[in-house]
Amino acid sequence: MVRFVDAVGFCAINELERFPAFPNLALALGRREALWQAWWWKDDLHVQQRVYYTRLFAGRPGFISLGWLPAFIAANGAAADEVFLVGALPAAAKEIYRIIEERGPISSRPLKKLLPPEARRAATGLLWELERRFIITKTDITGRELATYSYVWDLAERWLPEAFVEADRLRRKAAEALISERLDALGVPREEKLVKRVLRWE
Repeated sequence: MVRFVDAVGFCAINELERFPAFPNLALALGRREALWQAWWWKDDLHVQQRVYYTRLFAGRPGFISLGWLPAFIAANGAAADEVFLVGALPAAAKEIYRIIEERGPISSRPLKKLLPPEARRAATGLLWELERRFIITKTDITGRELATYSYVWDLAERWLPEAFVEADRLRRKAAEALISERLDALGVPREEKLVKRVLRWE
């Protein structure tokens, strides 16, 4: 699986219904869907820093190779202060970020206990949104059973600082150009809907 991600550079786990040409692990495995087969891979290989797991691609689970990660950070990421300053995320997301910044790595359960009730109810979706923006990332899991299974979160930049240093050197426009060239090489049409919904470029 790591070889496939390294070869294509980035992929969804399952086929993206509206964008079937986008690379996906299910196609490589000869299946209609691969999420359950990749369930532990998505955690273990990410925690081992062999691939980067994300819900960037149209909000669906996928992987980015470590070699392509700086380009995606440069093209999609933004400093947390900037995101909150322009009001791109609600106040509850800022509170989640503040807790992770101060106490991370921290698992989901104690994190949610530190939030007010309204923020607690929205926490899962806000964690995913912060993750999609390369602000936070999971760095471990707490157990293998349903009762103990939970993600451990930390700041993405604190966990993989080298990728962010390289992203800063690359800058957004250059990163978008690199990813666009890769899509062309993979035969993926760069239509406007794909750019906005899958890559989330404004």
